Amino acid sequence: IVMEHGAVPATVGIVKGKMHVGLSESDLEYLAESKETVKISRRDLPYVLSKGLSGGTTVSATMVAAHKVGIPVLVTGGIGGVHRDGQNTLDISTDLTEL
Repeated sequence: IVMEHGAVPATVGIVKGKMHVGLSESDLEYLAESKETVKISRRDLPYVLSKGLSGGTTVSATMVAAHKVGIPVLVTGGIGGVHRDGQNTLDISTDLTEL
């Protein structure tokens, strides 16, 4: 459906310290099967990139990547929110602040 309307699906992730917008099948397999991948939020990008780590991106990190390559619109299955007891802990997903 996406391609029928002129859009190009591009999965975002970090592989061995390099940001990819449009992961290859082998990169997707690597991220899915590796035991050394990490969850990467916006705040984690400098550390993960500088250390050569790999992982999947949260919505906030995906938004940064999309912006860097000129993608104005992205679609996701869901975003993080305010976590339980957030009024006391201020534990709020960076997905919300990135919006």
